[in-house]
Amino acid sequence: MTKVRQRASLPVDAVKLALEREHQKREDIKPIELLKVALSAYLAFTFNEDEANAKATAKTPLESTDSAALRRGTQAAVDRLLFNANYWRAAYESRVFEACERPENARQCLQALSVWTAHTLKLNTLSPDEAVATFERFCPPFALNRRRGSRDRDRAGKGPLPDFKRAIGQIAASGSEPEASLEALRALLGTMEDEAVAYEALGADSSLTALFDILPAWCLQNRIELVSGAWWDDCAVMNAIIDTLHARFVELDFGGAVCDYFLESCYEALDAYHRDLSSEPCPWSEFSVPELIAVIREERERQPSFETDGYGSNLPAWLISKEQLIWNIWVCALYGPASARPLLVDSPDLLASQGYAGKTDVITELAQTSFLRYTTDRIASQTDQEYASFASLPPDLRDSSIAYISSIHSKLETLGYEVLPAGSCYPERCVTAFTASEVECLAILEHRRWLRERQRAGWRYGTAKDVERRRSPYMVPWEELPDRAKEWNRSAVRSIPSLLASVNLAVVK
Repeated sequence: MTKVRQRASLPVDAVKLALEREHQKREDIKPIELLKVALSAYLAFTFNEDEANAKATAKTPLESTDSAALRRGTQAAVDRLLFNANYWRAAYESRVFEACERPENARQCLQALSVWTAHTLKLNTLSPDEAVATFERFCPPFALNRRRGSRDRDRAGKGPLPDFKRAIGQIAASGSEPEASLEALRALLGTMEDEAVAYEALGADSSLTALFDILPAWCLQNRIELVSGAWWDDCAVMNAIIDTLHARFVELDFGGAVCDYFLESCYEALDAYHRDLSSEPCPWSEFSVPELIAVIREERERQPSFETDGYGSNLPAWLISKEQLIWNIWVCALYGPASARPLLVDSPDLLASQGYAGKTDVITELAQTSFLRYTTDRIASQTDQEYASFASLPPDLRDSSIAYISSIHSKLETLGYEVLPAGSCYPERCVTAFTASEVECLAILEHRRWLRERQRAGWRYGTAKDVERRRSPYMVPWEELPDRAKEWNRSAVRSIPSLLASVNLAVVK
């Protein structure tokens, strides 16, 4: 009898199936291997989903060999990702292609910057101690780049940057690029050298200590696949990885208290990151890594309790939680659950810039209240109600409800309003109802926000709602929304003053 192979319909299904199969094959699997299996499955699934579109355009993507292998979810490429072995390729790939007129010259440069392509790091063959030693060799990248043997840029040495310099020389000798392109490549080499010197100047006792300073800078710049991978934004995939790592740590007898703290810290960081996640362009993306490291150090000195309270208003609200989420999953998979970062404050200040000393789970409580109002609206419009309670919502829809609450403050700012604790200002400044034009404006803003959020989560237009396939008939511009769906948005924003009043907050002029 032929065995029917299960097929995944969502990325999280592919990840879960891959992890389950790996568990069935091996009993001695290392936590870092579980992470590799999960990311490989995720990347392979998304690659297969996009492959038809790529074929339809008949366009060859401008990418390096390493980038192409990673996009396909090749496990050897994911090994390199997890050890950060090809950092320079990842951080500078797009800029190298922009500098070159001929794609083959760009690929030659990127091949020089890639430390490992033909050979694998063979993570599955390494003992835990060997895996840690390999990690510390490659990550952060200055550890590897010390192979240059000298800080003199004109002296030949071994490593990605000297190899890149030689590749530029070979391209110059071939005459296949104009002088402007060669100058752009030399400028990139200078930027890389400055970045390498900045890493070495950290004077850290270990690579892990240096990584503590560098990781938030990488998150802000958002260039390397390690921090920019879409899996960090997929709550269901993160849930599966966190739960799998926790279960494996328990099996390895790391201790109940340590394992539980790891789990709690991961979920706290995940929840905070997804509440604060924004689709707005990051103004820090064009800053150099040395500049970003300096900013991070300055903010940490300014905010000594940054680990639990965040970096303050000078940096994005999502930064501390994303940094901690990546650390808790990536570093703990190698070093064990005791490496987990401290818990964030239970309720980050997401609604009022002046702070709110109310209930510790105010965001979730408001999301639950808003869900009850939404249910009432659907019943009133004679629309089937899919979920009986907030608790029965799938994780990504619960996150969507929380994201709506977290967005209230920014929408109100558009109209010149703010959110303050009730009783903290004169009564005449409090707003208990919006005008019809304000309701329409807020409803349109909310639909646009919801549309961007659903698109990031992988939802697409469909004639009927299908949660499993992530399809919805409301994935259309405001002008094309059915009247009843427009009214749901209007009803939601009309209720904002009373919703906030339920937790002792007020909308203020």
